[in-house]
Amino acid sequence: MKILRALVIANRKKQIAVKVKSQVQKFLAKSKVKISKNPQLVITVGGDGTVLCSKKHYGIPFFAIGSSTSFICQASFSNWKKKLSKVLQGFKKEKRLLLKCAVDGKKMQLALNEVGIRNPEPRVLSLHLACGKKHYAFRADGILFSTPTGSPAYCYSCGGKEMKKTENKYQAVSISPFRRLFTYKILSNKTKCILRFSGHEKAQLFIDGQPCRQISEKNTLRVKASKKPFYFAKA
Repeated sequence: MKILRALVIANRKKQIAVKVKSQVQKFLAKSKVKISKNPQLVITVGGDGTVLCSKKHYGIPFFAIGSSTSFICQASFSNWKKKLSKVLQGFKKEKRLLLKCAVDGKKMQLALNEVGIRNPEPRVLSLHLACGKKHYAFRADGILFSTPTGSPAYCYSCGGKEMKKTENKYQAVSISPFRRLFTYKILSNKTKCILRFSGHEKAQLFIDGQPCRQISEKNTLRVKASKKPFYFAKA
């Protein structure tokens, strides 16, 4: 399918991203692709964070342009033109798993990388985790629920497994577990996780690296795979 409509989103805080966005828009005009609010393709310019902050467009294929250190972007500021040209002529959708979560029934934003909680204070949390029918109780600084896309990032640094990016599973991995009593668990996309912790500590819930809200022992966090997919455009 040839692309006729696209949307370009840039990180306005990065001067190079603003510059490249202008170049991308000119390139699209020459390619007879209209800038539209009803796009067939979303083009982000800035880096991984720009993709993670464009959640309202998830479901539409993404073509991401970032720096050479970006993990998930398909192109860099120096080589995007050739790659985008191929995508505009037609592409395959590379499907990625998203996670959804809720605190006490209140839905939070979708996660392309991870959902997690951690104690901002230098104290461990007493965590109680149910993964389907299995239950775990352990102490740690926090816990991550990571998608395959997020597995090479914070998840891997915490001792998690680097997964195949298109894998239809996710994992739970502890952050600095006491005595390393809980490492990581690979979970089916059908598995639902319920997390609580005991004690007077206040934990910080974060999604894709961004703080969302504070939670306490009175709260219950539920995490599972979303039925809504994320797509990358691959030439």
